[in-house]
Amino acid sequence: MKSTCSEQQLRGIASECLEFEHIINAMGYGYSLLNVSPNDFVRRCSDCVNWFGGECVIYQHESKKTNTLLES
Repeated sequence: MKSTCSEQQLRGIASECLEFEHIINAMGYGYSLLNVSPNDFVRRCSDCVNWFGGECVIYQHESKKTNTLLES
């Protein structure tokens, strides 16, 4: 599934997601100044281990809800 959400929507969904795990942390590197600058770190769905190219169930549910609100 191709992402139909904007960057703002990807950030909004990820900011509230309880299942979010950044791919950098999942690789075992942890968060450090060597790989994630605190000034540049942004949670977005596409940086999550559960993303799977937009197949994440939480992302799909939230993006449908968001798109429905935008259409009305």
